[in-house]
Amino acid sequence: MNEKLRHILLHIALAGATVVSVCAIGWVVMDWWVMPHVARSGWPVVLVPDITGLSTDQATRKLLDLGLEPTIDPERRRADRIGPDLVALQRPAAGDSVKKGHVVRIWLSAGASTVPVPDLLGQDSSEALTHVQEAGLQISGIDYMTSGRVVAGHVLRTDPMAGTLLTRGSSLQLVLSTGAEPDSTIPDTTRATTPKPAPRTF
Repeated sequence: MNEKLRHILLHIALAGATVVSVCAIGWVVMDWWVMPHVARSGWPVVLVPDITGLSTDQATRKLLDLGLEPTIDPERRRADRIGPDLVALQRPAAGDSVKKGHVVRIWLSAGASTVPVPDLLGQDSSEALTHVQEAGLQISGIDYMTSGRVVAGHVLRTDPMAGTLLTRGSSLQLVLSTGAEPDSTIPDTTRATTPKPAPRTF
């Protein structure tokens, strides 16, 4: 049974390799022979320009000037290095040879993903670090401040404050409590005092 299964898997693998090889050969033939032949036959062929990072108007104008047909996909793509509403992806890719009138599909950027700074109030440093990392953020430093409402060693606040939207991968600063400030109004009972003499009776 195992031998039969091995034969089946081998045939599937060979079939897959054959399909990939045929596709690769077809792509080479198309790019190096068919398209130049089409060009020589009188069908105008152009190179698809690179329109990533351009606005919709700029990309559309650039494609139309070359005789290509732009179409904008309604789906937005996340692109950390490309601002929102700019071209994030195109198909065919820049540099491909196509005939005039070919459709170029465009996907606009949704911009870099943002996450809110988590609420870490009252958490110890290790727990806060875990939640910061889970949010896709980093801790750039730690400050300390006295507080009577938060236990020493626990988070008093963050900078920027909880709820602020940051780009994923950004840094924030923790402010940890050092506990309540000593109360200077409490008398020092450890200091030696001179006893008052007892009143005399006559």
